[in-house]
Amino acid sequence: MTQRRHASLALQLIAVWVLACTPEPGASHDQHVELSLENDAREVCAGSIPHLDRYIERIFSFFGVAAPAYLNVPVLVVGTESPCADLYASSSCYVAAEETVYLADLDLEGRRTLGVVRHELGHAVIDRLWGQSAPFFNEGLAESLSQTLDRATPPPPAPVGDMLDRIPAEVDYGAAAYFVRFLVDTRGLERFKQVFQRSLGRSRAEIEALMASIYGASFQALEAEYLSGPARCQYQLDVCEPESAIAVGDRFHLTRAASCDDPDFYGSAGEDDLDIAAQQTIEVRTGGTYRLEIAYDVPPLSTEYPRSQVVMTRCGDCEEQSIRTFRQADEELQLEAGVYALEMVMPFDTVVTINLQRVGP
Repeated sequence: MTQRRHASLALQLIAVWVLACTPEPGASHDQHVELSLENDAREVCAGSIPHLDRYIERIFSFFGVAAPAYLNVPVLVVGTESPCADLYASSSCYVAAEETVYLADLDLEGRRTLGVVRHELGHAVIDRLWGQSAPFFNEGLAESLSQTLDRATPPPPAPVGDMLDRIPAEVDYGAAAYFVRFLVDTRGLERFKQVFQRSLGRSRAEIEALMASIYGASFQALEAEYLSGPARCQYQLDVCEPESAIAVGDRFHLTRAASCDDPDFYGSAGEDDLDIAAQQTIEVRTGGTYRLEIAYDVPPLSTEYPRSQVVMTRCGDCEEQSIRTFRQADEELQLEAGVYALEMVMPFDTVVTINLQRVGP
């Protein structure tokens, strides 16, 4: 980048920092994300920064440390001026040398609301705690914390050895995420940290030898165990907040005004489209049969109904996790006791009402 462009971005960041550090009445969280829009085709919605800040804090908790109050991550939305295409053949990236996230746009079709931003912020936190690794582990760890693509049931595990020394564009992020979680869950975070921090710049053979020395088993044995084991999954830090879960007794009611201006909703708005979402984690205390009712108005002549959805995610270990997607609904469900996340994804302004009532064992 040119010196002039650096100066321009610096001035923008100073302005954003001043605004960001002016606390709103009742604000109680530290702001970690400094968002600067050079590409202003999309407007940032009211709940976006608090949502991203909480996500950053949950990543730090995953690693067993508290998020430092002084942490600030510049996020620059720069359109076609992004350096990511040259560096990584991508439209978004985290540049470790600058400790900065670059994005072509805030939200991309086929990605979950702010999913790309969360993924790159994951890289920023991981870099501050552990540094850099081979792309397979870099992308796998970041994606294991937050699913970027539209939510779906994970596919069966697939071999990953061919990707160990590939560039980011040649890594299947989902497959890398499942394998990373497998290593962490079965061998511990500390040993995975050793693999992560010692893999950068190594060939596939060297990475396999490194893993064998750390885990006491060949890569082929590790991969065979991974492929033959139970269902694989990600960590759900992006959607499950057990610490803020609302207890559900025999009846639960939730109403949200879906709007870019509402502080419960994060995402972005373009000139002709809206991509917003809100989340609520609940704890079902008693398993049984529940009636789920979901209602919201669809604006007249709108063609966006197919993009509207309420996603119910069962939080927990891989054998517990499940994902169900609803639109306007009135049906009975069998719910086990446990923690669930409700994710309301709306492409238009409306009022979303969710009722959950226990009707039987």
